[in-house]
Amino acid sequence: MPKQLKIYTIKNKEEEEILRKRSSPVKEKQFKDPKFGIFLDDLLYTALHSEDQVDVPAGGIAAPQVGENIRVFYTLNYDTDKWQLFINPKVTPIGFSKASIIEGCLSVPNIEGEVLRYRKVKIKYQDRNGEWKTTKLEDINAIAVQHELDHLEGVLFIDKMIE
Repeated sequence: MPKQLKIYTIKNKEEEEILRKRSSPVKEKQFKDPKFGIFLDDLLYTALHSEDQVDVPAGGIAAPQVGENIRVFYTLNYDTDKWQLFINPKVTPIGFSKASIIEGCLSVPNIEGEVLRYRKVKIKYQDRNGEWKTTKLEDINAIAVQHELDHLEGVLFIDKMIE
């Protein structure tokens, strides 16, 4: 049975240090480790139940937000209403078109701000079995992926807010 993990926030300086650290790639051997599969299930469960901790529904969650500096995140696909897992993602913009949107974050409570992001992206990533996949996303789904990817780089949306 999956369990809820603690969501780290910038309110705690030690937790913020972890949130601002660049994450390491998931290694091939980790894909076969049952503990990794349990962590992936717990991470999704934490996103699905984020309102229990921070009173906000999640649109995505990255491993650093629960204290694990590994290159893993989930986003909610707003077209399908299904959660998608991305491991070791590599994101490439498609074109130059950008959109600004008001963002918030589970790890940055009670703050929202406008951020400029690419409207279309291509993402290459591994699934939970380590298989490489590629997909294209646009609009809110592309923006969500870029927000979560920033977490893996130790960057928070407040660092990119438009003044």
